[in-house]
Parts: sequence; C-alpha cells; structure tokens
Amino acid sequence: MAARSERNLKLRDARRALGMTQAELAERVSRRLRLDPPIDGNYLSKLERGIYTWPTEAYRQAMRAELGAGSDAELGFYSSRSAPEQDPPNVDRRSFFALGPAAVAGGMIGGSSAADFLASIDLPDQAPALVGRADVDHIAQSIRAFKAWDRSVGGELSIHAVAGQLRWAARLLDARATQPGVRDDLHSAVGHLAQVLAWMVVDCGAHDVAHRYFRFAVHCAEEAGNHSLRSVVLSTMSRHHFLLGQYDDALSTIELAQVRADRLPEAEQSMLSVVRSRPLAKLGRRSDALAAIGTAEDLFAAHDPRRHQQVAWMEFFDQAELAGDAGHSLADLALAGAAPEPALDQLCYAVASHTAGYNRARAFCHLKSAALWMKVDPAVGVQQGAQAIGDAESLRSGRVRSYMRDLHSAAAPHKKRSDVAVLRRDIVRLAQVPA
Repeated sequence: MAARSERNLKLRDARRALGMTQAELAERVSRRLRLDPPIDGNYLSKLERGIYTWPTEAYRQAMRAELGAGSDAELGFYSSRSAPEQDPPNVDRRSFFALGPAAVAGGMIGGSSAADFLASIDLPDQAPALVGRADVDHIAQSIRAFKAWDRSVGGELSIHAVAGQLRWAARLLDARATQPGVRDDLHSAVGHLAQVLAWMVVDCGAHDVAHRYFRFAVHCAEEAGNHSLRSVVLSTMSRHHFLLGQYDDALSTIELAQVRADRLPEAEQSMLSVVRSRPLAKLGRRSDALAAIGTAEDLFAAHDPRRHQQVAWMEFFDQAELAGDAGHSLADLALAGAAPEPALDQLCYAVASHTAGYNRARAFCHLKSAALWMKVDPAVGVQQGAQAIGDAESLRSGRVRSYMRDLHSAAAPHKKRSDVAVLRRDIVRLAQVPA
C-alpha cells in the first residue's frame, strides 16, 4: 500500500493568508509565467495535498513571488531526494563535539550561502487544535512589537518576520475556541496583524502583495463583525490607492469606509474624514477638501477618551497625525495655487508634536514641509530639508525615499545655489535618484 502523502500546510496557509482560492493562485502563477495552457486549481490541490512536493524552479519562483515568501522552505516545498526527516536523527554527541574549528566555522553549511543555508532549515510549526484568550493576547503582543518597529525604522527590515507570524496566526482560525467570544476576537487580532503587514509591504513597494493582505484583513474584520477594524483597514486601503495615484479609487474606498460611520467614536470618524480630504485635494475639489478637514478637526475636538477606550488599530491617530494628514492635503492645494501658510502651519505642528517612536510619520511631514518651502523660500527649504533627511537617514522605508525624491525635484529650480546643490547630492546618496 502506498504511503500516505503529508499535507503541505505551509502552502495552504500562505495562500489562505492572502485570501486566495487555489484557482486564483493558479491563475496568477499562469499569468506571471505566461503559461499556455495554464495550470489550474487541481494542480494546486495536489501541491497542498503533498502529492507533488517539488514543482519546477519557474513554478516555485512564481509562487514565492505571489505569496510573498522568501524561500521554498517557507512554502513547504522540498525535493523527494532530500525530504526532511519527521523524527530527529540520533545524534552522536561525541562525534559532534569532535568536529574541528574549520567545520564549525564554514564546512557545516556545505558551501551554501548563509541565506540559502538558513532558508533550508524547516522549523516545526504545528498549530494548536484549541485556541483560547491567551493566544489572542499573544498575537496582540506581537502586533505591538511589530508596529513599534515599523514606525521607528520602516517596514523593510521586518516584513518576513511579520508574514511568518501571520501565517501561523491564520492557522489558529481553524482551531476550536475554548471560550465564548474568542472566535471573534481572534479574527479581529489576525485581521489587525494582516493590516499591519499590508502597510509594511506598501512601504517596500510590493503593491500587489499588499492589496491581497488588505483583502484578507477586511475578510477577518467582517468575520468578526468588527465595524471599527473594517473601517480602519479600508481607510488604509484608501491611502494605498492615493499613494499609487489612483485618486478616484482612494475616494471611493474611504467613502465606503464611512458607511454607517455614526456607529464609530468621534476620533475614528475624524480619521476617516481627514483621510477623505487627501483625494479630494488631489482631484481639485478644494472646498470639499477644506470641509473634510474642518469636520475632522471638529470631531477630534469632540472626542472624549473617557467615554471611548482607544482600540489597538487606532493607536496611531492623535492630534499630530490629524495635523499631518491635514497638512498634506493643504500642501496639495497650495501646489495648485492656494496659500501655502495653512499647510506649513499644520506640517510644522505635526513635526513638533509626533511622539517618540513615530520617526517615519515625522519624516513624512518634515520632508513634505521642506518641499513646500522650496516654493516659498529656498533658504528655509534647504534648512528644513537638511534636518529632515538627517533625521530620516536611519529609516528603511520606500515611502521615505519617495518623499526624498519629491524634495529633490522641488529643489531643482534652485539647483544653481550651492546650498541646494549640496542638499540634492545628499538626497541622491540616500534615495538612489539621478543627480
């Protein structure tokens, strides 16, 4: 009798974490590789059931790209000629400690690069059959750590760690809850983690992957019946559309988030309103953008934190964040001909008021302010720009580099000034832009 195949739960969980069906993943891989005829969901089913364990290199590379995996091992792929042992081998400790220094230093990785060697190590990842309140709390703790890291240094250094955590957390959704209410809270926690990862991935420029994580986050929020989380995820998706220059989609998405916003606390309504001002300003709807900013400020002023405890996914939004978003909208209006002073006032307040740990948000506002000052007073623009890029130099963020490139362009009309030339050279060094 043939041995039973071991299910590839890693591949299944990675696909589910992005909210894709087997047929959808097959279609994406086929499109990426321009396959004719394409592979179908049946092939993916065989991979997940462990019938096939080692697809071709092209297929593995395409699946790693579509699922945001850093190695074949992360997706559970292995060659049958080097299948991992299910039970640990019986190690002769005397033989191990008799290995010479050269073996320990380099020979033990078999000539592989360090990255390939570590990627080949298959860690145990069996998810529990039961899930309780402690598991939800553990996910929440990991989210706090990941968000702090993301805010302070950017998303590029930690996305693989967060993706691994999300794949593990998503497996808990299949476990049996031991207490009432745990199922909904677990979906909320996993959805929040997916939203955090999606925004980190945006920071790295992998926009298609980010969109799939956002979809999964919305799915989890809806499964939990969590209107607050759903609205926040949709607001982040609106910001993503805005970043890509898709202003109509950004407006439609944030207005979808505002459906029945009356059920939300004033601070959350304020956040949605100021995010709505961003595409309105870009679309030239000046009066509507100003009205949205005014509404956001009024709602925030009316918010009483004693009546509404702040939820984890709204921790980022305070007076400094409100001023930063308003300042960005007003800056876009200023570039279209409005007076620059209101934008500069809001951005200056945001730079001064962002608390410790929000280094990236402060950098966005500082760089935006410097770019606007280049239109008003290049000398101040240089001073602000030098401070901004000095503060942002340690960040690992694709969006920060994009802001630097915007400052580089804004300074171009004054490039004959020696101080501007120095600033632009510093930006070229940090943001990899043509001089």
